[in-house]
Amino acid sequence: MEPLRRKSTTATSFLDRSFSGLSLGRRQSEHVDEVRGPLGLNLIYTPSEPLIDFIFVHGLRGGSRKTWSKTEDINHFWIQQWLPLEPRFKNVRIHSFGYNSDWGERKGSILTVHDFGQALLGEILNSPDLSGHDENAAIVLVGHSMGGIVIKKTLLLARQDPHCQKLVGRFHSMFFLATPHRGADSAQLLRKLLSVTSSKAYVEDLTPGSTSTQLINDEFRNAYQGVQLWSFFETVSTSMGLIVDRICGERIQLLNADHRHVCKFDSRLDSNYCSLRNAFVASIESIEKTRLSNKRTEHLSQMQILSQYLGVAERPESELARVNQRQTEGSCRWLTDKQSFQEWVGLPTSPQFFWLDGEPATGKSTIAGHVIKFIEETNGDCAFFFFKHGDSTKSSIAVLLRSLAWQMARVNTGVRQELLAMAEQGHFVDRADEGSVWRNIFAGRILRLEWRQPCYWIIDALDECSNYHALFPLLSKVERHHPLRIFITSRPVLAIDRLFTQEKLDRIEETISIRELLEDIRLYLQANAEFLPAENEVDRDRLLTRILNRSNGNFLWTYLVLQELADTLSVQQAYEVLDSVPNGMDGLYSRILDALMNNPRNRDIAKAILKWTVCSSRPLTIDELKEALRLDINVILPRLELTLGSITGNLVYVDSDNKAQLAHQTVRSFLTCDRTHELPTNEFTIIRSRDHLNIGRVCLEYLRGSELKVARYRRGASSSRSLKRSAFVEYAVQHFSDHIARSHADDATILSDIQAFLSSNSLTWIEIVATTKDLTPIVQAAKNLKAYLDRCAKYQAPIGQAIQDVTAWAADLGRIVASFGKPLMTNPGAIHFLLPPVCPSTSIIHRSFANYPRPMRVLGLAEDEWDDRLSCIINPGRQALSVTCEDIAFAVGFSDGTAHIYDTSTAQEKHAFNHRDQVRFVAFLTTNQYLATASRKKISLWNCTTMVSPWEVKLNDPLLAMCFNEDDTLLMGATRSNSLLFWNSATGELVNSFQFSDIDESTGREHRHARAPTHAAFSPELSLLAVVYRQRPIVLWDLEDCSYVGQYNKDTNVFPGPLCLALIFNPKAEVQLVAAAYDDGEIVAFDPWTQRTRASVNADTAVMQGSKDGTILVSGDGNGKITLYDFETLKVLYNINSYELGIRDFAFSNDGLRFFDVRGDHCNIWGPPILVRRAEMNDESSIAPSDDPSITAPPTVNTKTYDDDRAITAMAAPYGFDVIFCGRENGSVAVYSALDGKVLQELVSSAKNIAIMFLHLSRTGRVLVSVDRSGRVVARKLEILRGPRVTEFAFVLDRKAIDVVEQTLISADDTKILVCMLHRDEIWELETSNILSEIPRSDYRVHWRWTQTSRLSMPLIYFCDGTASLFSWDLFGASHPGPSMDLCLAEAGTTPVVTLTPSADASHLCIMLAGSRSGLLSPTLRVWNMREMHAVSRDTHEPNAKEQSTQEAISQKLPASATYDQLAKDIKLVIGVYEDSLIFLTHQGWVCSLKLTSSREESHYTRHFFIPFRYHNSASSLIVHVSSKGSIIVAYRTEVIIFTGGLGFEEKISWKGDTIVPRPSMKSTLGRGRSDPLF
Repeated sequence: MEPLRRKSTTATSFLDRSFSGLSLGRRQSEHVDEVRGPLGLNLIYTPSEPLIDFIFVHGLRGGSRKTWSKTEDINHFWIQQWLPLEPRFKNVRIHSFGYNSDWGERKGSILTVHDFGQALLGEILNSPDLSGHDENAAIVLVGHSMGGIVIKKTLLLARQDPHCQKLVGRFHSMFFLATPHRGADSAQLLRKLLSVTSSKAYVEDLTPGSTSTQLINDEFRNAYQGVQLWSFFETVSTSMGLIVDRICGERIQLLNADHRHVCKFDSRLDSNYCSLRNAFVASIESIEKTRLSNKRTEHLSQMQILSQYLGVAERPESELARVNQRQTEGSCRWLTDKQSFQEWVGLPTSPQFFWLDGEPATGKSTIAGHVIKFIEETNGDCAFFFFKHGDSTKSSIAVLLRSLAWQMARVNTGVRQELLAMAEQGHFVDRADEGSVWRNIFAGRILRLEWRQPCYWIIDALDECSNYHALFPLLSKVERHHPLRIFITSRPVLAIDRLFTQEKLDRIEETISIRELLEDIRLYLQANAEFLPAENEVDRDRLLTRILNRSNGNFLWTYLVLQELADTLSVQQAYEVLDSVPNGMDGLYSRILDALMNNPRNRDIAKAILKWTVCSSRPLTIDELKEALRLDINVILPRLELTLGSITGNLVYVDSDNKAQLAHQTVRSFLTCDRTHELPTNEFTIIRSRDHLNIGRVCLEYLRGSELKVARYRRGASSSRSLKRSAFVEYAVQHFSDHIARSHADDATILSDIQAFLSSNSLTWIEIVATTKDLTPIVQAAKNLKAYLDRCAKYQAPIGQAIQDVTAWAADLGRIVASFGKPLMTNPGAIHFLLPPVCPSTSIIHRSFANYPRPMRVLGLAEDEWDDRLSCIINPGRQALSVTCEDIAFAVGFSDGTAHIYDTSTAQEKHAFNHRDQVRFVAFLTTNQYLATASRKKISLWNCTTMVSPWEVKLNDPLLAMCFNEDDTLLMGATRSNSLLFWNSATGELVNSFQFSDIDESTGREHRHARAPTHAAFSPELSLLAVVYRQRPIVLWDLEDCSYVGQYNKDTNVFPGPLCLALIFNPKAEVQLVAAAYDDGEIVAFDPWTQRTRASVNADTAVMQGSKDGTILVSGDGNGKITLYDFETLKVLYNINSYELGIRDFAFSNDGLRFFDVRGDHCNIWGPPILVRRAEMNDESSIAPSDDPSITAPPTVNTKTYDDDRAITAMAAPYGFDVIFCGRENGSVAVYSALDGKVLQELVSSAKNIAIMFLHLSRTGRVLVSVDRSGRVVARKLEILRGPRVTEFAFVLDRKAIDVVEQTLISADDTKILVCMLHRDEIWELETSNILSEIPRSDYRVHWRWTQTSRLSMPLIYFCDGTASLFSWDLFGASHPGPSMDLCLAEAGTTPVVTLTPSADASHLCIMLAGSRSGLLSPTLRVWNMREMHAVSRDTHEPNAKEQSTQEAISQKLPASATYDQLAKDIKLVIGVYEDSLIFLTHQGWVCSLKLTSSREESHYTRHFFIPFRYHNSASSLIVHVSSKGSIIVAYRTEVIIFTGGLGFEEKISWKGDTIVPRPSMKSTLGRGRSDPLF
């Protein structure tokens, strides 16, 4: 029996029918009167990614189905049943056009060919498939008989319509099947016959010499250019003769058929069908070469983006190639020929799952590869995965799901666009958590799409997955009739069978039988028989039979035996070897190891190779293994890829990816088990703790070597990535800590090795990791080192420099990721020079690396330890009531009825909604596109893109809890009136409601004296609702059928029970826990199904929340203390004493690395290091359970307290002086040193307890103006002395403004002050406090700003509504207007002015406008050359020229000389001007600069250094200055932080975000020999 090939035969049409039956295109009815097919354009078949459209048009008296079918049997409808299965039709969408050309109807017809062509053109233009997302797909038209004339007319009509020119460009090919281009004699006869009954106009068009036909032919000669033409002629005559008409320029082929049957075929082997199909394929190939090259490039680019986003390098083709290479021709067909398999493939009503189980080494992977090939050869969408035990990249459900998603995106346009949108918007997916991957990628997006075709998942060796049990609850959420089919292979594991049953997953189950195995082994032996030493076929057959009988159905045993027999020279030797080989794999492995032991030359090499292959965290490439062997046993093997099999007795081989792989997973099991009773020696036995220690030491030796050392003078954009390093670097960098964690804990020397590495090359290690954009290895290293240190504490006291340093590093690594993760991935090289200085002074990274030559320094900061609070959002005047986080945003609900949405990573405000009532609940949809807000009286849903509310519903009773269901289709709410309500999340319609109640535990019925519930909690994942009644047991309800599940009573013998204060479900369904906090000071965790207590802990708790991955429980008490627990054990992990009362709500970020709390008027963002180290260790650790728990007490940190009355509210830094003036919340003004940030002296306060809003210092440094919140303006004279110190003189001005003061300026001679108020601008004289002049402003003045420059004769510049006006100090007033210029800013007047900043030399003016909150207007950043303003300023001061010049200037337009709008959206704050550059802070925390004085627009900006987020949170009081020496000064609460030397670090960034690395000059090249950095 020949192997299955996807050729067309009637015998193999079952699968053809199966695939077409699952097509989402239109199926035709099998009734006789509908065999002709429907009219209009009909979608026959659509692939997952259509790139080409074929449209078939029938001829005279044909039909959209009839013409293309030889019989009425649906299997002969070849454009639907056969073409979709052809390999080159993978991306071809097929349509059939039907029109009424039945000349046999008695009723006459006035329709002409023109009408039919017009109808086809209209159908194409109106088709949602042809004009939707795929509107650029090439179109191929196929016409039979008169249909060929119709498609010609369609092209002509499209050419003539100016609105169809884009469509004309899509026409690529036209196929004419027996088309009578000049008419047909049969039509003339038909016309005579019809003249007796009823005439048909289209028949008239077909008669020879008809005007219509001639006109079409004449026009077509000039219209078909650019379109390929194919003509197929019949060669078999009918009673009407042959129709053989040609047109110019077409390709011609003959078909052995008559006119009617040129488009009807017997089977896929029909020669006529093959000829036509091959022509179609030629057209497809031409389209691919000429039109799809850009598509392929775009597709490749998109998949690279998704590879980085999902952490998937590529499709697992190498593993598939390996298993397919092992398959023998004809083997495995027994499975695909089974009726059960064919039903699973094709019948929509069949079970979704097919489970194939078999014993080890029975070819399950090869069968999986055969199934993949079987499906792909029929153009089915297939995604597959091969699990590998012990390979961290191939052994978890999260990795499986990410790979499947990537593969689906590769072949499905809809999936790809969804995932690209996630990547572009920065949606976070915890790649290590299968729940996060499933929830965000599959449940939230992929499974919601309308699938054009079914998709098949082939999952091999599920039993080798480290957490296969986590897959089944996820798959159980897929709808039963969803077009997803899942094929699974595994060993016959009882737990897998139980999981299928437990999750109610319908399956087809098949077991690999010995009979089927022996048949496949026989084929394998026959294919390799030529290598056996047999003299004739009889001897060869006997030997093969002997091997087959002893194989016992074991493919691996057969393979290894054949490898040994290949070295024999005679039949006798072959039988001797065969007789000596034991039965079973263990005996065979022992025999191979015996042979290796007896080869002293290669014995040590074989031992090292087996050790590295078995213990490595992932398979090593041959180059990595070579380098590992050189470092480990000092041996160089240049030809290892050729000799690996012979060295290891074929226990290790080289796969198609050039990686070293074990021959089978049973090799690992054999080598790591204690089998010394079967082996002559145990030298090859892998002792994990010993061998992991050895590998870890080799990795550390490499990491602390010279390859990772960097020059201490390296600054700016240069990176260690440019250095050429060993092939071993990637493995050592990512996995060294894995081996440390699994090694002996009683070896003290390894700690010294770790310390030596961390104290020398750890920054380069961090940089290399950061270049991959995945900081998981750093997170894992922190956890691994902590786990190893905890175990070491059992064997040695925690004293000594090595253990103390490693302990400090284990803590700091987590802090680095939490605090600086994004900056590190943005600029990995920053770890060397920019981040150590901003780390706390007591941290190990600061102590070790902050003193590089000419480093950046951070002065003035009192705190010397890490702060767990990353940021704080303050909203004065309103209370924060609720918080939620989903993906890239978190939302806070406030007491004033507003809800604000912030970016999770930057804490930047993105949107704000007005709910108009206290927002007590907030909830996001999974996709983050909608936010639900709820108060006591109503619920509103908000679109986060359009910022409108699609619906709002009133509430009769207050809510206790609110959340969306798992697929986001319903919003669920539980009320105090015992009502469970379900609203349609799209419309707000109440679709269901249910009354729950308290249950009497003795009767099982509703409690007679039930009170109103006090708390409730939902679990969409478990489909449960928990309800709390005062001092009563917790009642649990099923959300699916609204049935009573049970109740949990904390103290079964006590009534009334303690009061439950807080209640939450574990967010991860697999954990199946509920946490409840009681007023008796105890938290309990119980199983909601059995209602049994699983853990408890004594703790006072008022509010709780769980992390998205279900590992962490955070609680807060009434005193503001925060405690983090392990959710399952309630073991205390971490304590934070925040000293701020009244925590109301918690929320975790999706990645679990930070959480949020709301209390008072602010929202805190926390990032304790314990969250970083909670990532799961994904391997078969050698740590015994009893050896793993930490013996150290949970750490407790105290957040620093500040005197809010002394918080800095305003700041001024004089030019050229070493002092900083700061105004405070209590109305005082203090002088700080610009050298160290310390307070030098307190100035005399003008008023107490009234906050200073503005400080302005004259350029001379002699006058300081302060404005407090009451509008009081105070000016004082100063003298700044060396020391530095300040001499203060009496107040020269103390006056209260009559309006709200928003800005002040001081004249150059220190005699006048400009006071800018909401409705007027006034000039005050400092000595007398008199108002010298004023300009009233209109009520609609909203967005405006003043600035001044010393270079203009009229130095004051006023900007408002896009116009710049010049004023002088002497002639200020409405009666003396200066010249005005239109700056061509259409956006002005509608958005706030962020900055109006002149350059230091007054040659340029920079204006930045903020964008609108709705996002409709983007921020703008423009620069104007002020030469024209200089000219206007001079002209207006010339005698007798002022009036004329002013009038001309009013209408003068002055466009910007440079536009940087693409940069504006990234700017968080404009800091000021330093030298010739604008200094600004980005939302990501980078201090950057843009050169203002260039003669042309800059092509880049410069990135300097990073300021930690906690110093520039999103509060409105962000105060940052740049000093005359280039120091960046930040006001942080009561302190002044000074960043010196930071602007000396430069990295040029293009507008595309790429780093521009300049070529080194000769000077810089020669300078590298110096010890100091060059600038």
